[in-house]
Amino acid sequence: MGTDAVKPLLVYVHMPFCSSKCHFCDWVTEIPTSELLLKEHDTARERYVDALCRQIRRTGSELTAAGYRPAIHYWGGGTASILSETEILRIGEALHSVLDLSDLREATIECSPETVTPAKLRAFRETGFFRMSSGVQSFDDDRLRRLGRAHRADGARRVFHLAAEAGFRDLNIDLMCGFPEEELGEVERTVRAALELPVTHVSYYPFRPAYGTVMRKQLRRGDHVILRDEQKQAYRLGARLLEEHGHPEYAFSHFGRRRCHSDLAYFRLEMDWVGFGAGAASLLGGEYAASPRGRLAAFNRDPFANAERDPVASASVAPRLMYQSLTTFEGALVRNWEERARRPFDEITAIPAVRSLLRFLETAGGLRRDADGLRMPRERIADAFIDLQFASAPQEGKRARGAAAVYG
Repeated sequence: MGTDAVKPLLVYVHMPFCSSKCHFCDWVTEIPTSELLLKEHDTARERYVDALCRQIRRTGSELTAAGYRPAIHYWGGGTASILSETEILRIGEALHSVLDLSDLREATIECSPETVTPAKLRAFRETGFFRMSSGVQSFDDDRLRRLGRAHRADGARRVFHLAAEAGFRDLNIDLMCGFPEEELGEVERTVRAALELPVTHVSYYPFRPAYGTVMRKQLRRGDHVILRDEQKQAYRLGARLLEEHGHPEYAFSHFGRRRCHSDLAYFRLEMDWVGFGAGAASLLGGEYAASPRGRLAAFNRDPFANAERDPVASASVAPRLMYQSLTTFEGALVRNWEERARRPFDEITAIPAVRSLLRFLETAGGLRRDADGLRMPRERIADAFIDLQFASAPQEGKRARGAAAVYG
């Protein structure tokens, strides 16, 4: 294979299991709790690992033959760190047997604090991971309880020290802000607690009451309210603290001395990607293929037959990918979009749902277009996307000029 035939690839492996069903998380709403909480020796989970390894070996071989070479490697979920050491090494062996993972730009394992042990971290390092990402969300134990998290603040602190001791050189922490009735003092305490840890990157997300989650149902009942202006204040406070401590913002919700290559590759459409596992998605050759979440038995029977396929330049796919591109400071680049979608950029931006998104961002954030593509002014990205989140709610509250969102 000639050098110029090599195509970079992002490799994602999905683990649809968790130790709890968090009240804010929409990634697992479609997964029955009985399947989400499967343990290592449960038959359905064993069959999943079998099916996953079969999928990796066959599809990985095909991708290698087609000239792809992995540049980024990421395991997520669900909770990737729920795997046992035996499962970690088995899946890792399947990947290494068919894909050349010797020259990776980034290799990230996603962890939840309550599932991490020193032995698992050693197994992840042996598999080739050198970046660890952990969803912590808050360092307030009462908040963690209300979020349905299975860990507590001390356990979150412990996992970062263990990962550093195990040799992980890049450490990301996920935090959230703008919860219902959250005061700025709580926001500041959580961000400062994160800054005391050996982290190199912080993902800092405004809370979004996603469909199907417990917290959205609580909002719908009127138990809580989210104030848009207070959420913006919370985000600005955290962003200022992070930047003052050496973590510059380079995309909405992304701060770090070292950028997250996997997120940028997704958001900016820098390369094709393959997703292995039930609930994973791939973008290959201008086509977006998604394996539906919550269909574990179907995946276990045939891991090659369950993907729903659409062109990248379609009404069902392009708006979501355009949204992600415009959260980055570089924005949606014509060359990347045309390479991934295999359609003219003007044709993509003419899709009605894409056009609607762009109109909103032009009004809310001063979206600009030039020969390279579309981008938002850096200083207006956060406010514009928080506004978009509130505008997307089925109903708006009426107090404070629409600052309170009511989610139906």
